[in-house]
Amino acid sequence: MGLFNRFKKKTPEPAPEWPKPPKEDTMAILLMDRVLDGIDPAIALLQRAFGDSAVSDIDHSHPLVPAFTVKVDGLEFWCSYLPMPVPQEEQDIAAKAQYNLFLSPEEQEAFFHHKSFWVLAQKGGGKTLEGKRRVCWSFSLVCAALLELEGAVGVAVTNTALLVSRENYLSYRARMEEIGRDDPDWFPVPLWIWFYRGMKEDKPTIQTQGLAEFGLPELGFFAPELPPQDTLNYLFTMSSWQITGKQLYRNMALIPLTEELEVVSKQDGGTIFFIGG
Repeated sequence: MGLFNRFKKKTPEPAPEWPKPPKEDTMAILLMDRVLDGIDPAIALLQRAFGDSAVSDIDHSHPLVPAFTVKVDGLEFWCSYLPMPVPQEEQDIAAKAQYNLFLSPEEQEAFFHHKSFWVLAQKGGGKTLEGKRRVCWSFSLVCAALLELEGAVGVAVTNTALLVSRENYLSYRARMEEIGRDDPDWFPVPLWIWFYRGMKEDKPTIQTQGLAEFGLPELGFFAPELPPQDTLNYLFTMSSWQITGKQLYRNMALIPLTEELEVVSKQDGGTIFFIGG
């Protein structure tokens, strides 16, 4: 039996609190290291990725904020370009970059000094967990296509502190193509879920932020004793299994991580913490 095939519950559980209805709308921003001369190169990239008829409703009515709609997998994504840095009161990109575990110093600097950005939104497609998965998968394809633009820096996911660099995003895009959206064990979690170090009761934690957007509990390890990379690997897999519907973690369950190690789950508000690992 493989390591990650051992996340099975051993004890009876109370009535489930999750899944809850996901957030129906999905949004992100894509940052650039320059101000673009126009949106035609972006439209060309999207047409190359999804077909000539994928882009419609091109709107130049605002002289500085052009917009258009992209259709992917039967879903419509609204895209608008703003030739300015992200206003700090909307998202503090510098603060997000400072505390991101997966950005190199050079990538942090690129986020700090971005010059313009795209707003990307899908409205109303995420009414169910299945629908939210579908939206986020296709949304990732749209982002990846736009990240082929010269000067693209990366993506910031709305309602989380997550920043994903261009290099990492395109790497996961290739992985998506390799695995396919029907794999029940895998979802491109690092494109949607932030993993961060925190503190609780004066003890360190490693936690997720973003699963609530899917109507799912956030996950975390309380006072982890495992090496940080092992803890992150478990959280990646556990998050993926929740999003794909394969496994839902609940309060007061025993979860075997290996043949020798079990953790107990304990709910604290909207988070399931794993204790003992």
